[in-house]
Amino acid sequence: MTHFIKKTLITFGILSVILMANEASTTTETKNNVHNLAIYHTVTGDVQDTYNAMVEKKLKSIGFNLTDAHKRVNDQYEAKWGSTILDVLSFMPIVRDRTVIPLLNIDPRIAGFAPFNLVIHKKLDENVSYVGHLVPKVMLDILGIDNPEVRKKFSAPFKALDATIAQELGGDVRTIPYQALPKKTMINYEYEFDTPEDMDDFIDEFQNTFELAFINKGYLIAGYHSFMDATPDAEEILSEYDAFWTYSLCHLEFSYNMFDTEGARPEAGLFAPCTMYMYIRKGSNKLVVGMFRLHNWSATLNIKSQKRLDLINKLDTEIPSILEGLGMKSVPNVNPLLENKTSSTPSTKKQNVVSTEKVVAPIAATASVNKEKKETVQVSKPQVATENAKIEKIKVGNETVTIAIPKVPKAIKCNSTAYNAGNDRSIKFSKRVPPNYKPHSFDRAQKAKTSTHTRIGEVNNGKVSAYLRGKFMTVDAAKEKLKAAGFEIITTAPVNKKGDLISIVFTDKSLVTMASKANRGFIASLRLLVDTQEKTISITNPLYMAKGFLQNDFDETNANKILVRLLTHFTDLNNSKDSLKFQLLPKYQFMKGMPHFQDMVEVASGKNLLEKIKNNDKVVFSQTLDNGATLIGIKLSKRTRKFTKRIGRNNAAMLPYPILIENGKAKILDPKYYISFMYPLLTMSEFMTIATVPDAMVKDCEKVFK
Repeated sequence: MTHFIKKTLITFGILSVILMANEASTTTETKNNVHNLAIYHTVTGDVQDTYNAMVEKKLKSIGFNLTDAHKRVNDQYEAKWGSTILDVLSFMPIVRDRTVIPLLNIDPRIAGFAPFNLVIHKKLDENVSYVGHLVPKVMLDILGIDNPEVRKKFSAPFKALDATIAQELGGDVRTIPYQALPKKTMINYEYEFDTPEDMDDFIDEFQNTFELAFINKGYLIAGYHSFMDATPDAEEILSEYDAFWTYSLCHLEFSYNMFDTEGARPEAGLFAPCTMYMYIRKGSNKLVVGMFRLHNWSATLNIKSQKRLDLINKLDTEIPSILEGLGMKSVPNVNPLLENKTSSTPSTKKQNVVSTEKVVAPIAATASVNKEKKETVQVSKPQVATENAKIEKIKVGNETVTIAIPKVPKAIKCNSTAYNAGNDRSIKFSKRVPPNYKPHSFDRAQKAKTSTHTRIGEVNNGKVSAYLRGKFMTVDAAKEKLKAAGFEIITTAPVNKKGDLISIVFTDKSLVTMASKANRGFIASLRLLVDTQEKTISITNPLYMAKGFLQNDFDETNANKILVRLLTHFTDLNNSKDSLKFQLLPKYQFMKGMPHFQDMVEVASGKNLLEKIKNNDKVVFSQTLDNGATLIGIKLSKRTRKFTKRIGRNNAAMLPYPILIENGKAKILDPKYYISFMYPLLTMSEFMTIATVPDAMVKDCEKVFK
């Protein structure tokens, strides 16, 4: 990347580059037909911490919001493929909803870069960090939007964006040039459906089918952004739409081979993840889909590696194929709102249909062939062996071709001789054991039979189960047993749409005492899940939870006492298969680069946080602790809580989602930590099927305080 920038980029003063790059949005062509593709802020050293803080907090002050953060993607590369040449690669998709949402009523295609990526990358052998984004003119040109109002309003906020980045990170500002876009920049589809009785149910079902179709082909649903929920007045502004959302698509193997490995092109991350928009107009039975083609990457970045071009061709072919497999039909890349107004008038404009054009690597020029010379080659007809062959005659033009198809030869029979057992000269050993000898396995089995110690919920072979599983009982029966064991019921709440997963939140004095220390409030209550569909119950293991959530304040004595009381009153419990190494629980993380317990996410701050959540129907319980802190549990949005369908319903006792309000701050356990801690058998591939859920959980928690 350093060599690439030194060769092709020109360094300007910070303000002049920002102004020139953004003013290019209003022009159609620059000198020598060279355009600005992207703005890069180049900073000496590793600046990812400053960059993360800027994207997560500072950009909010100028209206840009982070949708689905993907920090240190290179850690996933290293974990999956064992190596990486990158020191950091993070994708931070951002969007300015206040700007974009009104423009959707003029040209909905503007959603094709809402969000767009603010990428950071740095190679291991570099001492420079690169932070960049595509310039708005390129985005608009790729989308095919020529409306002056949309172009002007969409481009305007980028000056403030780049000024803020320059102020926060410093360094130099540079631009990447490009010559031209490909002829076909977009794929556009429509999906016609029968008008449903309940549009929300239809959308839920469609989204699940769509997401699984891509997941099953190795793609990641790396982001989800609903414009209808993006601002308090979004539904009012978008009153002509039933739904409008975008997906961020990613393919891990593709991205590894594009951004990493030999000859890596991490700057291609400017386009990643790919944004795909979808919407349904009110009164319509058509779902409209649009996304830019990956050919834009190779054309603008002059990618010549045949391996990478083949990958681009594969995805540019496969994505439309998946959409067509779902019953979608290709349509031209035009503004559908204008098309609807003029649909009665036949259009003579050439349609920009989905292209089957392939990206071709440059090939060396070869000597021209002299077409005038014709060399005659004498070809002798082959002798046709007709013996033991089937003869077929085929007429080709004016000639008849004779083909001899040989018969299959018979297998040769071997003379076999009967096996003579008397010739077996192998050495035989007798099995001898001392008198009254008993093998160790028998001894262990006998001890297990006579032992009365069940070890349910306790540490066994260094591991401890996350849950205590039991036979089904009704919610009322479970509550009575908890009360008999000396516990207080805080709330009973369904945690899925059907209401067949019910979480009973319970506590006692010892739990509150353990929780009444700084950042320890998450242990204040435990959960009992009643699954009326699978006819089971699950209780969070107090030993497992306390070891993880109390860190160095772990109180083993009280945790064991709580466990004994549960086992005494729930007599048919068993250890769950979900378990982790007991001593590793305080420092648990799903994988390298993922959050630990202490990496909590602040979702709100202020002196009146408790006032903000009063009479909020999303808050299903509130628990006051001895140190003045408050633990609340919230109901996640309908879309967010569907994650249990993907990774299993057994462990849904992690809900309602806990938020700790302490010292004027509302904090949550990072969802990437909390989900994996409560689903200890979760695999990376399973985690990828719910890639959008962690960020959605954060947003749901933030909304409670707005």
